[in-house]
Amino acid sequence: MTRTPQHLDDDGVAEAAAAWFVRLQAPDAAPQDWQAFEAWLQAAPVHARAYEHIEAIWVELDDQAPAIAAVLDTPRPAPRRDRRPAPRQAAVRRARWLGIGGAIAAGLAVAVFIAERPAPVAPATIYAAAPGQTRTIRLADGSQVRLNAASTLKVSFARDARRVELADAEAAFDVTHDAERPFLITVGDSQVRVVGTEFDLRHRAGATQLTVRRGVVEVRPGAGDQVVKVAAGQQLAHEDGSHVAVVTPVNADDAFAWTQGQLIYRDRPLSEVAADLTRRFGRPVSIADARTAAIRFTGVLVTDSEPAVLRRLESFAPVRAEQTAGGVVLRGR
Repeated sequence: MTRTPQHLDDDGVAEAAAAWFVRLQAPDAAPQDWQAFEAWLQAAPVHARAYEHIEAIWVELDDQAPAIAAVLDTPRPAPRRDRRPAPRQAAVRRARWLGIGGAIAAGLAVAVFIAERPAPVAPATIYAAAPGQTRTIRLADGSQVRLNAASTLKVSFARDARRVELADAEAAFDVTHDAERPFLITVGDSQVRVVGTEFDLRHRAGATQLTVRRGVVEVRPGAGDQVVKVAAGQQLAHEDGSHVAVVTPVNADDAFAWTQGQLIYRDRPLSEVAADLTRRFGRPVSIADARTAAIRFTGVLVTDSEPAVLRRLESFAPVRAEQTAGGVVLRGR
């Protein structure tokens, strides 16, 4: 079980984080609650860390749902009368965290009970952003999705879960907390599970890249049983057909730069840059030969217009952009 850092237990911060977690899962949570919650998060950095810790506890409890359900169904033995009470300070601390964990576990037990009942199949809604455009989508649960160019998203909400399918696409998600309805994403050969967090998810040419900016995200790569947890400030990389997923620390804002009209690359092949520009502007950008495609590129491209981007690329990389009837061809210099 995740241990609580000592500094999160000071001044009631942990208790406040748990109270917010429980409040925001309630069916009657109002917009004013979310506004107040955001104000509380921004009041001190320790608040966000405490809330992320509560989310991590929830993820662990959810992993242990069958064991928790079994414990709840097992009759408790009568207490022994000769037991001595623990020292007051330790008892208070245990009671505090048992209370927090108990409240979350009780919610999980309800979720387990509901999950055992069949849920109706919900109709799917398909959202698309054509090459050369991006879209901002507000889903029925309040979650926000920024859809990158040349991307398609399939969404189906039911009583037990919120399900999304992402094919050859990229999207930035800010998922509303709903512990009773996890946010489940099928991407490539992997499954992504979210309770409520902010992350960027990209699947291009059989490669998945997930970058978390807030919260914790679970990924089950490939057809295996391994579950990988990706926390804020981390990025997961996975190739379809592999059972391996690599998690590394990153500057999460780099992955979200496209939402602000920028493309940030750190030692990436020029073929990837060309594919991104094709989707971004809707006109084919191809590579003249394999040697040019393999050129490594590091830099920031402001995507204000295609001619301006190509001029910057010629300045940053040893290539020249040739205009053709079918689009643009990048050739090595």
